[in-house]
Amino acid sequence: MRKMGTRLAAAVLVALLALIWLSCGNEFRPVASPIFPGGSDPQGQRQAVAVNNAGGAIGSTMNINVSGDTVVASHTIGKSPVHAATTPGGGRIFVVNRSDDSVSTYATLLASSIPVTISLPAGSAPVFAHTTQGTRMYIANSGTGTVGVIDANTNVLTDLVAVGNNPVGLAELPSGAKLYCVNQNDGTVTVISTVDKLVLATIGVGNMPSFAISNDTGAFVFVANFGSNTVSVIDTTTDTVTATLTVGVAPNFMFFDNSLKRVYVTNSGAGTVSVIRTDGISPVVLGGPVPVGTTPVSVTALADGSRAYVANSGSGTVSVITTSNNTVSRTITVGTNPVSIASSSDSSKVYVANRGSNTISVIRTTDDTVVLNAPTTSTQPVWVLTVP
Repeated sequence: MRKMGTRLAAAVLVALLALIWLSCGNEFRPVASPIFPGGSDPQGQRQAVAVNNAGGAIGSTMNINVSGDTVVASHTIGKSPVHAATTPGGGRIFVVNRSDDSVSTYATLLASSIPVTISLPAGSAPVFAHTTQGTRMYIANSGTGTVGVIDANTNVLTDLVAVGNNPVGLAELPSGAKLYCVNQNDGTVTVISTVDKLVLATIGVGNMPSFAISNDTGAFVFVANFGSNTVSVIDTTTDTVTATLTVGVAPNFMFFDNSLKRVYVTNSGAGTVSVIRTDGISPVVLGGPVPVGTTPVSVTALADGSRAYVANSGSGTVSVITTSNNTVSRTITVGTNPVSIASSSDSSKVYVANRGSNTISVIRTTDDTVVLNAPTTSTQPVWVLTVP
């Protein structure tokens, strides 16, 4: 693993799920294996998928059915998986395996699907996957300063685009026209044309950028600057920074709420969440940061826009923010060291990956109660997403 020069740099990688490298040893330690129900494959169902790092060993993914709160599938993938993304609609998932320079892919909702391994150049150390297209998946390779382009139909690596130093995050416009790559070690964002894979621009942002996200129209890309306590707002027409918004200490993750047109920013060093309004002429921060738990590192919002849920890795809790007044209405105890959180498309459930206790907590949103703590199929869950 590429080592950063300061504790601050290491903390950024924590926020981006490289925190998995802080595990106690690399031995694969299985936990209680769930029994999968019989019958047909779980196609067409809403599911949550957890990525389990296994302490740097051979990892796995685990699927939980939203309606039944049951584990319905598990897949063995590569070594030290750290992140995953699906094609639009969730039909196919791509999991980045940092330690063996590979990507695993399979049909997301097909329990019998056998993962295919896509090899990357030696030393790639992939850390992030992202796409808004059905035909491609983009991979940020932190070790080689490149973005890999995978054909999602053939599962072949077709291109490598040189970007900046230590790329850690990607944001593609909803139109699929441009891809923005966050280069953490040189404080820049590389803009890539997805048509011809050419670099269009290199944009200076803040110190140690850690994450990027686009709004729903693609007019803006927001970049969280961990070392500057700011969010850079990039106008995607001109590919220039048009505003720098002050947020809390050590912003590390963002989520776009499509219902309210807001960006939620977790400020990992301050125990707060900043809320950015994006539907005006220029994005603005709404009020002061919302106090949550200790070391918030991930946030999601319900599709109906009513609440946002924050994973507080330092306090083993989830803070529930009522979006009408941006105040915490409830604090839910989950597992140890929750590092990732996602909500179902029907707003009925929220899923929390508890890295320290090797569980996925399922929160029922009608009463904000934990209804299941599912043991993961290998240790150290580090990422969770929902499909479709």
